Amino acid sequence: MRVTTFRTPASEPRAIGRAVVSATTLLAVLVVTAPLAGQQEDRTLADRATRAGEVLSELVAVPDHAPPVSLLAQATCVAVVPGVIQAGFGFGGRAGFGLASCRTKHGWSWPSYVGLKGGSFGLQIGAQSADVVLIFVNENAPRTIATSSLDLGAAASVAAGPVGRDVSAATDYKAQAEIYSYSKSKGLFAGIKISGTKWEIDYGANKKAFANAPADLRGGTRSSVARLFTMDGSAAPAIVKPFLESLAKNVSARKTS
Repeated sequence: MRVTTFRTPASEPRAIGRAVVSATTLLAVLVVTAPLAGQQEDRTLADRATRAGEVLSELVAVPDHAPPVSLLAQATCVAVVPGVIQAGFGFGGRAGFGLASCRTKHGWSWPSYVGLKGGSFGLQIGAQSADVVLIFVNENAPRTIATSSLDLGAAASVAAGPVGRDVSAATDYKAQAEIYSYSKSKGLFAGIKISGTKWEIDYGANKKAFANAPADLRGGTRSSVARLFTMDGSAAPAIVKPFLESLAKNVSARKTS
């Protein structure tokens, strides 16, 4: 009886070896790059908080072009959206991302990451981006801005913010608008109308920044964001502290009656 022996081509073990090496290399790359991608994302969120704090400092730095002290004292919530980018020229779409915090009886609250889309943001011809600051003065502002999405100017009235630190404290800002807006695309900040701009909560950023927080403080739902705005910011994660520290320094800690 003849026994037939099948032989594996000499090249096949080498091919299998190369495939195993390639798979092992790919796995090693994934293991190494996954944490790096997470670290990069964390840095981006931290940079947003740091830059938001810097923009707030820049807003109050020049007295003649800063919001009146009386308006800042009446602020219920403050949102800062640095570097709103213009995509296209003239009538292109625009978008930017920042943070918002509200007053509590202990000071400023845990912030939420937020975004703005559409609108003009006061971009000047040739400007590629603008820094935007929104000052909310209504008592129900925390509930309003916790809404997942709303159109500024429709759901909440918006006016160009006045400038000049010496504007009379007797001015009844609440009678004029719920939100006062400021924008800087070149040079100094100025009041700007941003009606038609869409406000959004950045739930994804919240969940990443507050991943280690209790479930009801991760900012991944409307109710969780509303909860953030009631919590003492002194216990907030370090990643958002630069923004909160700037609020404490540049906007009075207590709201005037």
